[in-house]
Amino acid sequence: MKHVRKSQPEPQELADYRARFASAPRPPSWNEFKKAPERREPVKKRLRDDQRGLCAYCEHRLVPEDESVEHFVPKSVDHARELDWSNLLLCCAGGERPLPEDLPDARTRFDPHSAKTCGHAKRTNLLPILNPLEVQAFPRLFRFGSETGAIQPDEDGCRSAGVDSNLAEQTIAVLGLRAGRLNRARLAVLEELLSQLASDGTAPAFSTDRAREISMQQMPATGALPTFFTTIRWFLGPAAESHLAAIGYQG
Repeated sequence: MKHVRKSQPEPQELADYRARFASAPRPPSWNEFKKAPERREPVKKRLRDDQRGLCAYCEHRLVPEDESVEHFVPKSVDHARELDWSNLLLCCAGGERPLPEDLPDARTRFDPHSAKTCGHAKRTNLLPILNPLEVQAFPRLFRFGSETGAIQPDEDGCRSAGVDSNLAEQTIAVLGLRAGRLNRARLAVLEELLSQLASDGTAPAFSTDRAREISMQQMPATGALPTFFTTIRWFLGPAAESHLAAIGYQG
């Protein structure tokens, strides 16, 4: 999970729809709103751009076949916030359904033997979790198992940010972010990064200059970020932090 910057003003489609039903006996619903593609798609595009192309929770690359609008405060808890721009995120489908085989990473997105994740895991769980809109851009709050790809709270980062590491752990648990398919996908990213740092093509060796070069390649100042951005950021360490500071990274 990384910080998500919410662009302003909100999409006009949301504002106009709420205004249409301002005097209705009940608040307008997201389910009604999303039926019209001309309303729904501009909102999803803004969310995708704000999140720099990544699921707000697991940081998988967002693709139309595997994404859905997430209400951080669930619709079942507060109907009045169904069309609240500050309550909307865009997430992957959390392994809820099989995907087309020609989707390059279909197998890392759906595994019938792996637990549901992200918004679909959170749906019936009302325990408090971190909100991507409130997580700071610095410092990084999570670390990863170099041999497993499993996500863990970064105790030092949490302490520096004033975040309870128990809340970070609860966020991981509620969102299912240690699901086997996610661990395997993150581990593959780590292994690829390790191969890029190989000094002679056979023996991996960490080079600060090479780490800085990879940071510059994979972490642009604007536009889409790579899948599992925070995993890459953790692996590249100080080189990534220096680069992100230099480009004015804010999420």
